[in-house]
Amino acid sequence: MPKKQPADGTQSVIWLVCEDQSLFLPIYGDSTAFMPNLCSLADDGTVYDKFFAVAPVCAPSRSSIITGVQPALMGTQHMRAFQANKVGLNQHTGLPYYSAPAPPGTRPFTEYLREAGVFCTNNSKEDYNFEAPPLAWDESSSDAHWRERRDGQPFFSVFNFNVTHESQIWKRQETSCQISRDSVPVPLLIPQENAVRKDIAVNYCNLEELDRQIGKVIDELKEDGLYESTTVVFFSDHGGPFPRFKRAPTDAGLRVPLLIKWGHVEDVPSRNAGLFSFLDLAPSVLRWFNVQREISLSGMPILPDSRGHEAVYASTDRLDEHLNRRRTVRTTNWRLIRNDFQDRPAGMNIAYRKQMNTMKVIDSLAQDGIEPWISWKSKPLSKWELYNSSEDEWELENLYLNPLFADTLVYLQNLLSRAFPPGQDLGNVDEKKLVEYFKQKVASEELTLPTLTQKGRRFIISHENPNVSIGWRTKREDAWNVASRGAEITIPEGITEVEVLVTRIGWKSKTQVLNIIN
Repeated sequence: MPKKQPADGTQSVIWLVCEDQSLFLPIYGDSTAFMPNLCSLADDGTVYDKFFAVAPVCAPSRSSIITGVQPALMGTQHMRAFQANKVGLNQHTGLPYYSAPAPPGTRPFTEYLREAGVFCTNNSKEDYNFEAPPLAWDESSSDAHWRERRDGQPFFSVFNFNVTHESQIWKRQETSCQISRDSVPVPLLIPQENAVRKDIAVNYCNLEELDRQIGKVIDELKEDGLYESTTVVFFSDHGGPFPRFKRAPTDAGLRVPLLIKWGHVEDVPSRNAGLFSFLDLAPSVLRWFNVQREISLSGMPILPDSRGHEAVYASTDRLDEHLNRRRTVRTTNWRLIRNDFQDRPAGMNIAYRKQMNTMKVIDSLAQDGIEPWISWKSKPLSKWELYNSSEDEWELENLYLNPLFADTLVYLQNLLSRAFPPGQDLGNVDEKKLVEYFKQKVASEELTLPTLTQKGRRFIISHENPNVSIGWRTKREDAWNVASRGAEITIPEGITEVEVLVTRIGWKSKTQVLNIIN
C-alpha cells in the first residue's frame, strides 16, 4: 500500500510564524537557546534545511505568503508601501500610501479555503503590503482562535509571534534570562564586540520566550485532542534581526527555519534537503486540504518527501527610506545576486535599525575606517555577486570574476532573467510613476456590485468579472461568507435583508444591502 500523504484527509492546519529569525535554533544545530517545545515538534515532524523567504523584510514577504506571488511581479516589492491605519504621505517617500492592485486572478489563498468550508483565523499580524481583503479570514484579531469554529469544522489558524522581531533586541535589553553574552556564538557577519554579544544574547532570550509562547498553543491543541491530527507548521517571515542579516538578499537574510509536524502521517523523514520558498506555502495548504484553485501558482506543495525546486528567487527594492534594487537566485549550491545600482553600498543608513547596539558599533567602526565595515557602509556594490553557498556559509567570497565559474555565472544569470522579466518586474518602474499607474488602473477598472437572483427560496450570487471575489452576509453575521461565482447560497428563513460584497486586492471593496422576498 502506498504511503499516506498529508493531503489525504487533512482537517486542521496551524501556522506558527515568528519574525526576523535565521537558523539560530536547536533544530539546526545551535543549542544556545533552550527550546523544548520546538524540539518536541521536530521529533514528531520534518525539518526543512533549505527554505527561503522571497524578500529579507516582512511586508513584501508576507504579501507572497498570503497570495503565492512574487512581490516584484504584483507591485508589493517596496517595504511598507501600504500600512494599515496610516493616511496621508509615507514619511519615507513623500508619496501616498497605496495598496497595489494585484494581477488578474490573485486572491488570498485563504479565500479558497473558506469557500470550501474551512474556518480560517489569523492572530493577528497581517502586514501584507496591501489592504487585507474582507473575505480573507473568518476572524483576524488578537483573539482569533480555532475554538470559535463550528463543531467538527476543519480549520486553518495562524499565530504570529512578535517577540523575536528586530525591535525586541533593544526593547528587551533588560529582560531576565540565563543566557550570558559571554557564552553566545557570534556570526562572522557582525563584529566581535561586547555590545554586539549583548544583542545576540537578547535574541536567544527572545527565542526562549518564543518557545514558551509556542508551547501554549501546542498545549491548547492537546487539550482539545487535536495535536495528533493537526499539521503544525513553524517558520519565520525572513532572516535574522541583525545588520547584514535583515534587509540583505543573502542566505543570512533569506534562509529561514521550516518545521512541519504532520497530521495523520507516520514514518515521515526527519530532514528534507530540498529547495523551497515562501511561494510554496499557499499551494501546500490548499493541497493538504484538497482544495482546488482557479489559477495556477508558481509554487509547489510541500510534502514530507518532496524534492523541491531547481532554484528559488528573492528581491529587495525600497527598504524604508532607501532604494536598492537587487535580484537573487539560489540553487542547492550557489547564489547569484544582481545589483542594479552600483553607486550604492550594501550597508544602507536605515534610521530604524540605528536603535540597535550592533548597528551603533558597526557605524563607529566604519567611521574609524576599519574593514570590512567601512566598505560595507560606503563601497559601491559590484554588478554581480556569485557565491558558492554550500562551501561559503556566510557568502563572503564573491566569485563572479573567477573564470573557473563562468559557466555557472551564465546559467544563473539566465535563470534570474527568466524569473524577473524586465517588462513584468515592477521594481523597474519609478515608485512615483508606479503609484500613478496603480491609481489610473483602479479608476479605469472600477468594481461593480454582484447580482443576487432570487427564485422562490433559491438565491444565486454572480458577477461578470472573473477577477473579483464576492461575498455575502446577513445581519446575524459579522464575518463575510465567500461565494462561488454563480453558486446557489442558502439564506435562513425569516431573513429580510442580505448584504453583498465585491472585493479585489488593491481596489476599494463595495457593498450593498438587498431586500429578500419571503
